[in-house]
Amino acid sequence: MSVKPYQLTPVDMNILRAVNRFRYLTAAQLNRVLWPENTRDANSYAQKRLKKLVSGQYLQVVTGLSRPATGTAPHVHTLAWRGRKALLDEGETVPSYYRPSEVDESVRNPLFMPHTLAVVDVLVAVERLTQEVPEVRVQKLLLDRDLRRLRLQVTVPRASGYERDRRVGVVPDALFSLSIGGTTEDSYFLLEMDRGTERQQVWRDKVAPLTLWVASASSSTLLTTPYVTAMVVTTTERRRESLRTWTAAELQARGLSDEYSFMYAITDASPVTTAPVEFFGGAHWYPPFSGDPPDSLIDLPVSSAAATSQL
Repeated sequence: MSVKPYQLTPVDMNILRAVNRFRYLTAAQLNRVLWPENTRDANSYAQKRLKKLVSGQYLQVVTGLSRPATGTAPHVHTLAWRGRKALLDEGETVPSYYRPSEVDESVRNPLFMPHTLAVVDVLVAVERLTQEVPEVRVQKLLLDRDLRRLRLQVTVPRASGYERDRRVGVVPDALFSLSIGGTTEDSYFLLEMDRGTERQQVWRDKVAPLTLWVASASSSTLLTTPYVTAMVVTTTERRRESLRTWTAAELQARGLSDEYSFMYAITDASPVTTAPVEFFGGAHWYPPFSGDPPDSLIDLPVSSAAATSQL
């Protein structure tokens, strides 16, 4: 059944831009991006705006998601064909292909969408940080879909039980760069979201190629400055300490710890319940080696740092 398009408002266009930027959004995430001061209506305003765009075929609700053990899963929204066209007509950059069936296929893995939404929570916090601290600006943002298309690879020498060198793909959950306080060089961040589902060897098999890729000459095509942080966000203090131990062990085994242990920052702070200035500027980001103290992820401008100390 064909639905007649209607005149989109500026608010509608901002919603479409947000969904396009993050690929998937729930009402709660949209509310934090566009109306962060609206904390009293349980996201009902965002839900109404999204429902209108779904009925007009500008957005679609992702189907086939696994049911949570308790409660009701939130609706997850992504661009529909009409929303994609509206953005293209405004000169926005939109992924070059669009297949509705691909959206449904991608969620058949029950771990996919919870992991993806957890990544979006961090990226929403980045967006909120730029709103609250004008001196911080996002210069580049690549999601995992963008990084997969780049086919980044690195050779990992044999170690940790492997009998031969391996050519391995490198796909962090996101890559973004920030301009902070008018500095001449941007800071780059490689995001790894850990939800406590991977065993030690699987994690170490991520650490090795990611570190070696950053160390390789080929990384300069994306990382144009030496200021690179692999930010790891996990769920519990216990898991955080395990990741610190495993990361340190892999770096040591490969002789990379002296030069690259500084690159890793691991936290169990929630990007949803922690204020953005505190999430990025608070001293709860831990290095791999357990004896070293935590630090902030970025050095915020003085006014923002003072606000952090009062939280």
